[in-house]
Amino acid sequence: MKAPRNTVHLRQVNYQEILRALYFEGPVSRLDLSGLTGLSPSTVTNMTSEMFEDGVLIEMGTEESLGGRPRTIIDINPAYGYLVGVDLGETLVQLELFDLKRKKIATARQPVSTADNSPEVYVRIISQNINKLIGDSGVRREEILGVGIGVPGVTEHNGQVNVATPIWNWQPIPLLEMLESEIEIPVYVDNGAKAMALAESWFGAGRGVQDMVVVLIGTGIGAGVITKGHLYRGSTNSAGEWGHTKIVLNGRACRCGSQGCLEAYAGAPGILETYGDLTRISPGLDVQDPLVNLREIVRAYRLKDPLARQTLDSTAQMLGVGIANLVNLFNPEMIVIGGWAGLMIGEVILEEIKNYVRKYSLPLSASKLQIGLSQFGEDAICTGAACLVLEEFLSLNEKFIR
Repeated sequence: MKAPRNTVHLRQVNYQEILRALYFEGPVSRLDLSGLTGLSPSTVTNMTSEMFEDGVLIEMGTEESLGGRPRTIIDINPAYGYLVGVDLGETLVQLELFDLKRKKIATARQPVSTADNSPEVYVRIISQNINKLIGDSGVRREEILGVGIGVPGVTEHNGQVNVATPIWNWQPIPLLEMLESEIEIPVYVDNGAKAMALAESWFGAGRGVQDMVVVLIGTGIGAGVITKGHLYRGSTNSAGEWGHTKIVLNGRACRCGSQGCLEAYAGAPGILETYGDLTRISPGLDVQDPLVNLREIVRAYRLKDPLARQTLDSTAQMLGVGIANLVNLFNPEMIVIGGWAGLMIGEVILEEIKNYVRKYSLPLSASKLQIGLSQFGEDAICTGAACLVLEEFLSLNEKFIR
């Protein structure tokens, strides 16, 4: 005889409560787990016994108790399954393999030619490098719980997951479906800034912060908004296209087809364009490699080169205006700046950015604001993409329970 539906639902809710509490607060004893979840000790004992049978939990030793038997410490089993996070960049694809406790096991990187950036090329690169991760680590394909992909552009979740990336001339394409048929592993796709926001909120600079915005500054610009501890997606999952907010009327042309977008001034190509406008001659940089170019400008800034300083001062002002708009709109407790370009320039102009944010924000909106750099560095999008898989696991998607 089957258990009543409401009983099955209650069991799933309790299972999820314990799973999440252990993941974010463990390792702990069953008694402490009861306090963390609000579940009775008997319920915790019954549920954890079931979770041990499923292989989700392991014992981590014992701790002394006051006047009683030592308490067994339990935790998530890191070898229960593995997560793959993918950073789908314009010039580089990076993949990282993590165990279930987010310990990095293996990494793979492959450059991408900007002359050949079709969806099929990226699917092939991801598939080949997942095979490499499996070969390097010894993890079996069936042990991988899922592959998370952080992509530039808009990811629509409307019954079918489609990715629209104007910078690659991708009209909405079924990237998730293409990948799953190729690699035969569950795939989760979302915007890279949203993925990074999950990682920072759960495990990084924003842990414990209820309202925050994570901004990603690379070749393009995006943002992930966390409100009341949850990722804000908007009605079509396109919330966070911060790089295409307008800061200069009739300004520079942007890759999106509009004008005056923040990305056209504070994304890496925009910063290089500002530098080129100031020099009025060839700046002597390798225009084919924005990373090398920007690193050279930062180096020159440190050496007090006036044109480099003028370039990054202008960038700080543009970012300050853009971030102030976020502050006035969302009133976050924290802004986290990430992305390869954001981290590179943040090392030298973070204080200038903060000053401009204070200048252009409403005083009440910015009264409790903190601004800092991402704690995950170049791994931020891969870590965040792995969190897309983890988000499904912690929501107790039944396909994860063996």
